[in-house]
Amino acid sequence: MGGKEPFESAHAEEEIQRLARSAQHVQWSTPRGSVVDLMLPPTVYPPREDTTLLASVLNGQRLSNGTQWLEIGCGSGALSLFAAELGCTITACDVNPMAVACTRKHLQAAGIDADVLEGGPGPGEDGGLSQWGGDRLYDVVVWNTPYLSSSALAEGSLGPMEEAAFTDTDSKGLHVRLIEMLAEGRLLNEQGIAYITVSSSGFAEQTPAEAWRRGLAARTVAQTQFDDGEVLSVLALWRPYTGSPIHSVGATKSTNDDVLAFSSKPGASVRAEQQTEGRGRHGRRWLNLEDAMMASWLVEDGLTWMHSTMDQLRVGEALVRLLKGWSVCGENEICLKWPNDVYIRTAEGRMAKAGGVLFEAVSQGRKHRLVLGIGANTRASSGGEFAGIADLGLDLDAATLHSAVHALVASLFESLDGLPPSKVDSIRIEAAVMHGFSLLGKPLYRGEELAVDGLNEGGALIIKGDEPIMDDPELLTWSTL
Repeated sequence: MGGKEPFESAHAEEEIQRLARSAQHVQWSTPRGSVVDLMLPPTVYPPREDTTLLASVLNGQRLSNGTQWLEIGCGSGALSLFAAELGCTITACDVNPMAVACTRKHLQAAGIDADVLEGGPGPGEDGGLSQWGGDRLYDVVVWNTPYLSSSALAEGSLGPMEEAAFTDTDSKGLHVRLIEMLAEGRLLNEQGIAYITVSSSGFAEQTPAEAWRRGLAARTVAQTQFDDGEVLSVLALWRPYTGSPIHSVGATKSTNDDVLAFSSKPGASVRAEQQTEGRGRHGRRWLNLEDAMMASWLVEDGLTWMHSTMDQLRVGEALVRLLKGWSVCGENEICLKWPNDVYIRTAEGRMAKAGGVLFEAVSQGRKHRLVLGIGANTRASSGGEFAGIADLGLDLDAATLHSAVHALVASLFESLDGLPPSKVDSIRIEAAVMHGFSLLGKPLYRGEELAVDGLNEGGALIIKGDEPIMDDPELLTWSTL
């Protein structure tokens, strides 16, 4: 592209030439097998693989008649047409007036009464939210967001129409603006879900942590990979564990015990300023540092769910990802230590423990309860034995961190009707474990360094040699710690 601005005069001239072209007839097949006929004027985004991916997710969500639907960036109106087929009440919007006219025409031709408005989230004020989102809250909000970073413009690989549809030139990030709106209680009703697209070539890596830190749950619910290796994902966003109690107490023996004793709804959480009998692995005492976040969640109540080492790793890896994205720290400043500890580099330059993860299960007859405890130091210990989140340059209090981790926990474990459960990203978790080895040194077993090949499905270490599996960290020592 070469210029300093995303769109230059030459691009405007090219777009004017595009407007003179004839409309294009396109057919799109919905996940339910119906074929939608579309007449698309120039500059209006046609249904593509990302449209079909979003539609497949919505088809599996079992939307009921009367579901209040908002599609941002409606383009041709294909998704809104499909939502109407599912029984939704339609509101749609787009910043492109040609797309607004196109969607209105397609919905009217199908006999669908809908509000199609001009506008959308952006850095400027153009009539405010009511102009493009109406004055109501929605059950479902969908946005096939411009999911490529602005660097795609500099590469010159896209034409003007594709730039407008694919590329996010907002300095803050359009996905972040939407997340902030949702976190402020706008657009979505209390139990609503938003679906957005994110790309491995754009913001896919950062977006979940952006949502968690603002108190929203975020889960990948569908993916597709293109021939060039790019992975496109659909991310679901929602308010975590609505209706589950969250308690903050000054002092208690154990937040795990409190949740097990007094809570019966998954997602219930207790955070304490002090724990007198907090537990770590194998009943060890969970040390109580000043200003630390010490909290527990009831993850399961009633079903027999055997937790594994992989569950600890999932939580630990997500916690590392949250803090890394929040602080924008270097790769070598924070890591996951197999299987359940978070280590941070101290001001003195050494790696030290800053947090940990613990699952505990209690069974009485057929009743099974599973609780998750997470501890994280907001500040380092005075003696330097432990690190704290402040070592990453973050000034967070325990309440703020608890809110973000509450969203993280829901992203991994909350069960919502119609929403696929969180999948284990074994490649990501294995990479996090290996990165931990690179910073902390490989573990030793009987004085010999283990040759680790990876992780099995349960999160145990796969080892070369006579004993191929290691699942007990108590048998290991660490040469550098």
